[in-house]
Amino acid sequence: MVKIGVTGADGFLGSRILRFYQDKFDMTGYRHTDMDFTDPEEAEAVLKKDRPDILIHTAAVSDVGACEQDPERSEKVNVDGVRILAKICREIGARLIFCSSDQVYVGNGEREPHREEERIAPPTVYGRQKIRAEELALKAQPDTVALRLSWMFAVDFREGQEHGNLISTVCKARESGDRIRYPVYDLRSITDVWEVVENLEIMFQAPAGIYNFGSENDRSTYEVVKEFLESAGAGSENLEKNEEAFRDHPRNLRMNIEKVKKLGVRFLTTEEALKKAGTRWKHDPA
Repeated sequence: MVKIGVTGADGFLGSRILRFYQDKFDMTGYRHTDMDFTDPEEAEAVLKKDRPDILIHTAAVSDVGACEQDPERSEKVNVDGVRILAKICREIGARLIFCSSDQVYVGNGEREPHREEERIAPPTVYGRQKIRAEELALKAQPDTVALRLSWMFAVDFREGQEHGNLISTVCKARESGDRIRYPVYDLRSITDVWEVVENLEIMFQAPAGIYNFGSENDRSTYEVVKEFLESAGAGSENLEKNEEAFRDHPRNLRMNIEKVKKLGVRFLTTEEALKKAGTRWKHDPA
């Protein structure tokens, strides 16, 4: 049986990967208390003992603001930790699947969905760290698959156990009657986390390299949130347009996913995924 290790085992994505594949593969999850991957000796000892065939690295400091406030700490996790894991993976013959981010495309002036090969130079600390991590991972372990993931949501969010996501934020606001505002000048891929999890298996055998990995989307964040609320039968009376954010420089984080489509990966569009989530929430709002 294929042995798969997952960092960030108690996180939003990592915990779901472990649950989904637990009966199909020999799964081992690593929380920070199980392995500090920024410590070369500790990470080497753990991974050389467990010897996974594939290591899925989901753990990161993903809070963009936190990266700006403490770039030294986030560099240690987001860059140095990836380099350490990639080196160990090469030594034990494990494929590394590294979870990168669509934030590498921030600041790019492209109007069309972004392609993996385009030139990028994000102004944010987090975006630059993810690019550097991709480069170091592929250099240290050529058998690396770097997945540029989008903003993800889940209907089955765990209250009090994980950070809120788009669905949980919108649903809480709806229940409390609070007003919520989403930008109209913001185009980005937004993906159901379970689609990411299910499609991961294809990437276990994919050629090494960098891939956009998430839903396609041609509608603004405001429009897709409105669509979700209407699909959920909740109404959108408390939803307001944010017409100030990104007005002067509209944000485009949409991703072109033709590269993974050729491998057989299929994602619903953001609109389709949120309609589906809305219908599910309507019948099971827990």
